[in-house]
Amino acid sequence: MHYRPPIRYSRRYYLPVLFGLTLIALFIPQRYTSKLISLVQVIVPVQDAAASLIGIHGIDASEVEGPVSRSAYDALERKNAALAHQTAALAMRVADLEKDVSILTAARMSGIGGATLGARGRLIPARVIIDDLMTWRSSRLLNAGSLQGVHDGAPVTSRYFTLGEGENAAIRDGMAVLLGEVLIGMVEQAGTHTSRMKLVSDVTVQMKVRIGRLSDDGFKPLAPYFWLTGRGSGVMQVRDALQRDVADGLLAVGDIVLSDQASQTLPASMTIGFVTAIATDPKNPLLSILTIHSAVDVSQLRRVFVYDSGL
Repeated sequence: MHYRPPIRYSRRYYLPVLFGLTLIALFIPQRYTSKLISLVQVIVPVQDAAASLIGIHGIDASEVEGPVSRSAYDALERKNAALAHQTAALAMRVADLEKDVSILTAARMSGIGGATLGARGRLIPARVIIDDLMTWRSSRLLNAGSLQGVHDGAPVTSRYFTLGEGENAAIRDGMAVLLGEVLIGMVEQAGTHTSRMKLVSDVTVQMKVRIGRLSDDGFKPLAPYFWLTGRGSGVMQVRDALQRDVADGLLAVGDIVLSDQASQTLPASMTIGFVTAIATDPKNPLLSILTIHSAVDVSQLRRVFVYDSGL
């Protein structure tokens, strides 16, 4: 019998094959890969520790040693931003309460880090482990899951503006910490140890919002509601603003965009971002398109809060 030597594949083919398989995996629809989140739970502690060692979690300005004047300036800037967010959110809360006085008893909320925010609710600290490789998916992986109380649909806020204040746990007002931050997304899928957060800028997001403006007389919300849609890459838009409101100065660049408390699982409205550009809708000259960016740089954000309503 004629001896046929075994076929030996050149090593130069391995890399192109692996690269091709990786590309295929990236474009597989999410519904086919969503269950894989439970299979990678065992590596999360190691991954999280390694990420902390190499510093990919980022360092907050208040933790960086340097000139005192710069540190003090950064801390004051964050505090001022947090107070501005609180002012807008609480003004919207007052407007909501004026419509329904019967829920005034639910406005007293306190506690943080496991304590209650009123009769129900708590803030769950978490860290961003991995950014999404595909920017149009606009999602992040968090190091907190169902074991910590995270559930699908839970709102996710920043943990930047009130970081120094919020960690003085015992006597801090949890409502103030919550409203001083920025709503950045929702938990799309919670695993046991990790969860995937979908950013508000994701192209699949559509939500009702309010728009208002800070002035010397306080926060002035505009009466109508608007419909916000995610456009990807950190950008959001409102496409149903009236052109006459822009012309009359009722809507302008710099206005604050807040979530609608009635349509969210939050105890009150929260800052989402600011109007950064306004253009006439080319398809309908009676409408204007508002471009909105988050009030915090989500790409650099490593610490977040997940809000658990306790329901």
